[in-house]
Formats: sequence, structure tokens, C-alpha cells
Amino acid sequence: MVALLALAASGALAGCAGGSGPAAEAAQQTAARTAVADLARGLYRDGTDVIDDYARWADTDTRTSSGVELIGFEDYPGAVHGEPFGALQFRSTVPRSRDGDPYVACFEVQFDFWGVATEEFGDWSNDKAVAHDIPCPPDAARIPPPVDTRQVHVVPDGAEALVVEVLTNAPSTASAEDILAEVVERMPRPTGEREVAFEPGAIVVDGDIGFAMGDADDCLLVKRGADGVQVLHVPSILLQPGELGCSPDTALRPLEQLQSPH
Repeated sequence: MVALLALAASGALAGCAGGSGPAAEAAQQTAARTAVADLARGLYRDGTDVIDDYARWADTDTRTSSGVELIGFEDYPGAVHGEPFGALQFRSTVPRSRDGDPYVACFEVQFDFWGVATEEFGDWSNDKAVAHDIPCPPDAARIPPPVDTRQVHVVPDGAEALVVEVLTNAPSTASAEDILAEVVERMPRPTGEREVAFEPGAIVVDGDIGFAMGDADDCLLVKRGADGVQVLHVPSILLQPGELGCSPDTALRPLEQLQSPH
């Protein structure tokens, strides 16, 4: 929608400049840059250090915009976290108002972990600081996004019921290895694209069993103790790296330690 508005505005600018000549070309260059800068600022979905992610997001967004195409992307090997790790190249097309020939310009935008990267802090809203002029390659064309082959780790549907059953029926002599072997053997198969089950973990301490599977955002914690089997619901802030974590040890902690600190 932002890109569409920018391109609509470009028509008005070109009309004011008469549709040809230096003034009109400057207006169309500005409109082309604004369309790319606005689209780039809207690409952020989540923190990432992978330019392929931005290429995929850009492919999705440019297919619903008018006049902006993704024509290339570049990775910066060895980039330090927090610094630019790559760039996207775009072609922006602005229709002329009188002679019928479209105005075409190409731009490059850099990205870091938080989205669009600019040389100076606070220049995020400056179109020229976001979208840098580059020559349009003679063979420039919309490119397909890179295929995402990364595994998506999940706690499969049905895993909680399975773990509760296994811990409930486990003999008092069961070891952590025994419990994990049964859980892994019977674990429901994830159904989503590229989904795989998190690797489970278990611990047995003085007859109590702690089970964990997942990460801070999707954590299955189950405990079997003197009070029977309990599924524990722990605030995600306590499960972050550096905190308690999604681990079997966490499942065996006293309940007062598993409550929100706020």
C-alpha cells in the first residue's frame, strides 16, 4: 500500500514538471526512490542476520506492489552482528505522464539485524540514506527468492499427551534414557513444511522425573513427583537463554521459582 501511494504521488509530481525535461526526471527519480525506500522499511518481520530472509520477504511484498521488483541480493560474509549483513537490489518503474515511456531506476538497500541499515543513526526516514542509486543492469529482471531449506523445530501436536502418558506409566526404576527412548519412538510426526520435532530431554533425581522439549517460545515442561504428573506453564521470560531455559532441570525446580518475576 505504501509503495502504491508513492507511485501515485509520482504521477502528480511528473505532471507538475510537464512530463519531460530535467525537472520531470528529478521528480520521477524521487518517486522511484521513495517507492523502494518505503517498501524496504516495511520488510522487517523479525530479527535475522540472513539476507535470504529479506529476499523472501521482498519477493512477497513486491508481488503485491506496483512498479518495484527485486532484481538481486548480496550476502556480506563475515559481517558482525549488528552491522549490515547484506543488501537487496530493486528496480523501480514509474510511468511517464505524457510520452508513454516508463522511467526506470535501480537502487540498493542494506539490512542489519533490525531492518534497513543506514550509515548515520536516525536516517531511517531519509529516502536517500535508505535507497542508494545503482546502475540498472541491462539484463535486470525479477528474480525468484532463495529457497528456505532450514528446519523448523516444533513441539508436535499430541506430544504433551504422549509425555504425560509415558511419565504416568513409567516404573519407579525407569531411567532418563528409558523415558526418552519411549517418547522418541512414539513421538507424533510434525505435519508442517520443513517441521521436525525438538530433541527431548529428561532427568531423574531421587525418583522425580523432569522432562523438557522445545525452546523459550515453545516449551513443553512436564514433571513427575510426589504429587503425580504435572504439565508446567512457565513464563517465556524465564526460559530465555541465560535464564532457567527450557530444560529438564527447570521442570524439577520448586514451583515458586517458575512464576513470573513481575
